[in-house]
Amino acid sequence: MKELYVVLFEGKVRERESKREVKSRLMDCFNMGQAGIDRLFSGQRVIVFRSEDRTKTDAFAKRFAETGALCRIEVDFQEEAERQAWDAGAASQPEEDTRTQDAHWEADDSASSEDESPLLPLWQAYAGPRGEWYAEKFKLFSRKGRTAFVPSWNWGAFLFGIVWLIYRKMYGLALLFFGISAAGIVIPGGSLAVSFFFGAFANFLYFLHVKKRVDAIIAASDQIDPNQALETSGGVNPIPKVLALFLIMMGIMAFIGSYLFDLNGLAPHIQ
Repeated sequence: MKELYVVLFEGKVRERESKREVKSRLMDCFNMGQAGIDRLFSGQRVIVFRSEDRTKTDAFAKRFAETGALCRIEVDFQEEAERQAWDAGAASQPEEDTRTQDAHWEADDSASSEDESPLLPLWQAYAGPRGEWYAEKFKLFSRKGRTAFVPSWNWGAFLFGIVWLIYRKMYGLALLFFGISAAGIVIPGGSLAVSFFFGAFANFLYFLHVKKRVDAIIAASDQIDPNQALETSGGVNPIPKVLALFLIMMGIMAFIGSYLFDLNGLAPHIQ
């Protein structure tokens, strides 16, 4: 007889915890899909982990509980032959039926660096215009569920700076960038250096902004409509875009006006 430690979950969460938020944490922490989450919260007792190693079992239970989900550890005894037969039966089931088994959780924990965060669709929805383009950048910054900087480039941020920040509703960073740009004017070549720096880091700064906003929306999902919150607080501010087009048009008109004025001044001499 061998001791087999199992971690059980029955769909319950800690007091004052939102089930929606706990589900989101589980998806993010264990790279689970919606089908796996629905199965965990079906109300039935589910084995989410099993091992002969008590230390390993305790570590998993602690990690699982940190999401706000209530779980417990029980000890089971099985003959070696029975345990092997149980393993063989579990291995022969479709992937979706073995999601809560020990082997599947281990596979999730060692997912490849290309795995996408389950929150990626929400980040893309929050970004609004060009959301798919930004989502590709967000994948680079959120591999294995960890936030890390990866070099990328944003021409809009490089060329328009503050206007781009306001367009993307990052007002605090717009004020900071204005101060840095003003200081850069004093230093020869400083403005260009600031623009290059901002072009290289803008996508990552925007990712941090979007991630923080989406996390706040998820946390308050019991009090607000998440879809409406994504629509109202996300997306872009069209005012800077209109203002930029207006300034460009005014610049073109001023150039044409000055050119025509010069021609009028030269007209008497030509005659």
